[in-house]
Amino acid sequence: MKKTFTTRLTALALVTVLTSSFSGSLAFAETVPAPAVSTPLKSDMQLAVSQGAVEGYGDADYRGASAATRAEVLTMINRAAKLKDADPGTAAFTDLAGWQKQAVANAVAAKLISGFADGTFHPNAPVTRQELAELIVKTVTGGKLPEVNEQVLNYFKDSDAIAKESRPYVAYAVLSGIFNPTLDGNFNPSAEVTRDEVAKALKPILFKVVDILTTNDIHGQIEVGFDKKRKQNQGGIETLAGIVNDFRAINPAGTVVVDGGDAWQGTLISNTTNGQSVMDTMAEVKYDAAAIGNHEFDFGRDVLINNIKNAKFPILGANIIDDKTGKPVDWTQPYVIIEKDGLKIGIIGFSTPQTTTTTKSTNIEGLSFVDPVPLAKQLSDELRAKGVDIIMVTSHLPGEQNQKSQEIMNELAALANGTGNGTLDAIVGGHSHMRVSGIVNGIPVVEAQSWLYAVGHIQLFVDKTTKKVMSSSAGLLETYTNLTTADPEVQQTVKDYKAKISVKSNEVEVVTGEPLTRKSFRFDVNGGVERDGASQLGNSITDAMRASEKSDIAFTNIGGIRADVDKGDLTYGKMFEVFPFGNYNVTGTMTAEQIKRALEVSDQYSKLPAIQFSGLKVEWDATKPEGERFSKITLVDGTPVYTDGKFNTSRNFKVTTNDFMATGKGDGFKVFGEVKDWKDGAVMLDAWVSYANALKAAGKTLTVDDDGRDVRLDLKK
Repeated sequence: MKKTFTTRLTALALVTVLTSSFSGSLAFAETVPAPAVSTPLKSDMQLAVSQGAVEGYGDADYRGASAATRAEVLTMINRAAKLKDADPGTAAFTDLAGWQKQAVANAVAAKLISGFADGTFHPNAPVTRQELAELIVKTVTGGKLPEVNEQVLNYFKDSDAIAKESRPYVAYAVLSGIFNPTLDGNFNPSAEVTRDEVAKALKPILFKVVDILTTNDIHGQIEVGFDKKRKQNQGGIETLAGIVNDFRAINPAGTVVVDGGDAWQGTLISNTTNGQSVMDTMAEVKYDAAAIGNHEFDFGRDVLINNIKNAKFPILGANIIDDKTGKPVDWTQPYVIIEKDGLKIGIIGFSTPQTTTTTKSTNIEGLSFVDPVPLAKQLSDELRAKGVDIIMVTSHLPGEQNQKSQEIMNELAALANGTGNGTLDAIVGGHSHMRVSGIVNGIPVVEAQSWLYAVGHIQLFVDKTTKKVMSSSAGLLETYTNLTTADPEVQQTVKDYKAKISVKSNEVEVVTGEPLTRKSFRFDVNGGVERDGASQLGNSITDAMRASEKSDIAFTNIGGIRADVDKGDLTYGKMFEVFPFGNYNVTGTMTAEQIKRALEVSDQYSKLPAIQFSGLKVEWDATKPEGERFSKITLVDGTPVYTDGKFNTSRNFKVTTNDFMATGKGDGFKVFGEVKDWKDGAVMLDAWVSYANALKAAGKTLTVDDDGRDVRLDLKK
C-alpha cells in the first residue's frame, strides 16, 4: 500500500561549509567547537529535554542514536509546538498504541501528516530525512506549503532522488540548518533519522531563530567571479542579494546582514566612484550595519567620513580614538540597536588595531585603534542597560583556523576569549581573508574569506520568554550562482556602473605569455609557502618602478599586489585589480646598511623575507636569525652593497618604493621612515602600464622568468 505521508520544506540559496578544509561541501550552519569554552554548551538533545519536547525511556536514557519512529517524532513535535488537542477519534487508526493517539490526532488535524488508505498509520516505521523536513517545516509554517527558492538543492549530487513534493521542504530545512552535513555531497533523502537528529530539527519550533549573514573584505568585487577549479560562476553582490532574499523568505523577521569592513577598495568599478557603487548595492541588499576596515581610509579620511554620512546603513567604529581628545571620533558611531522579531539586537563595530601599520599613515594621522576587549565589555554593559537582548560584534578583526584541530586564533579569538559568553552573543571578523567558523569561549565566530566568495552564517536560538540565547552555531555559505537567483535590482545597478567604466577597463595594455602570480618562485620546493622572496608579479612591478624613476633599486610590499594575472590579453581593468590602492612611487637615497635592514624584515604571515625588489642580486639563509640572514647583496651590475660582512660606505643608493612603505609605518618596514629626501613620482599603476605598453610597442609579450636575483641558500640545490 502506498504511503500518503508527504514532506515539504523551504529553500534558501546557499550551502554552508563546515570548515574551510571542506570548502566545497555542504554544512548547514553546523560547526565544530573550538577548544576554549568557559561554560559547557547544552547539546540539542539536552535543549529539547529542558524544553519538555523529549522524554527518556528511564534513567535519562534518551536513545539519541536510535532511529526515530513516526509516532516518536510526532510526539516530540506535539510537545515542542504545543499543538492544539484534537479529538483522538478523528484519527482512529487501527494500529496506534494508547500513548500515540493524541499526538497523532493533533498532527493530522494540523495537516502535518496522514495515514494509509487501509486505515493504518505505521507508528513504528522509521522517518526519513525528507519526511522529517516536511514535518518540521509544516509545523513552522502552520501546515502551509512554503514559497521558497529551491535552487539550493543544486548542490546535492543526488538532488534528483528527492521527491518532487518534498523539494521545497528539504530546501527550507537545509538552509535552516536542520540537518547534519554529509561530506560526500549527497542529501540521502531516504536515510532514516535518529532521535538526536530530530532533537536538532526541533530548534526552529522551540526557539526564536536569528540568522546572521555576514560578509567581509568585499574590496569592490561586486561583479560575479569565476571559480577555476570548480568551473562555476561565483560571488558577485547580486548573488549575495539573492542569498539574503532566500533567507528573508524563510525568516523575514529574524534575518540580520552585516559586513566586516574593507568593502569598497580594490576594483575599477568601485575606486572610480570612491566606493559609491559598493555603497549603493549594499544599500539595495539592506545591510543592517558594517565595520570600518583599514582600507576604508585609502581614499582619504574626508572621503570615508563623507561615505559614512551618506550611507543608508550604519558604518561603525567603536575603537577609533581621536588622539587629541582621547575619546572616540565623532564622525562614526560605536554601535547601533536594531529590532528583529521582537528582539533588540545591539551591533558593535570594531576596526583592527593593525590599521596603524596596514594603512597609509597620513590618512590616519592623529588616530589610535585601541584594543577592542575592554570596550566590548563596557559597551555590552551600556547596551544591556538599554534593554538590548542580543549583543553582537561586526569587525575587521582577523581570524585564523587550524584545519586539523579547528582551533580559532588571532584577534577574532582574542575578543571572544577576552569577553566570554554572557557578554557577546556573536562575533564577525575580517582582514585576514580566511575561512573561519566555530565556537570560541561559548561565542559563535565567523570570517567569510573575501570578494563575496563565501558568506558567514551564524544562527542564534533564543528563548521566546527570557529572550536569552540558548544555543548557537556558525558556518559558511557558498556563493555559487546556481544555488540562488540573482536579485534583478542589484544586478541592474552593477550593470549600470560597469557600463560607465567598460571602455577604459577593456583596454588591452599588453599580452602576457604565461599566467603571472604572486607566489614565490620557490613555491614548489619550499613546502608551498607563497610569501618567500621574489615572485613573477613582484619582479615585473618593481622593474617597472625602477625604470619609471631611473633609480638603482626599487622595493614594494608583497601585500600591495592584490591579484594574479591570466595568460592572454592584459587589460587596464585587470592591471587595476593587481594595483587597486592608488599608491605612487617615491624616490630617495638610502645607505647600504638601510637597504640590508629593509631586506631583512620578515613577512607577518610567512615569517620569511618577502619584500619585492628590482636592481639587486641577493643571497640569504632562512635558518639564520632575522638581521643575519643576508650574506651577499649587490646591484645587478655587480656593485657591492653588502659583501664579505662589509657594507659599501663609499656611496648611497637611489631607491624607489611606494608612498605606503615610505612612511616607515607600512607592514613593519620602519627603516624607510628614516629617509628624509623622498620625492613623489608616478602612480605605481601608471608606471606598470607604461612598462607594459613599451613591451607591446616592441612586439613583445609580458613574461617573467626567475632571473636569479633572489637566492635562498638553505634551499639551493
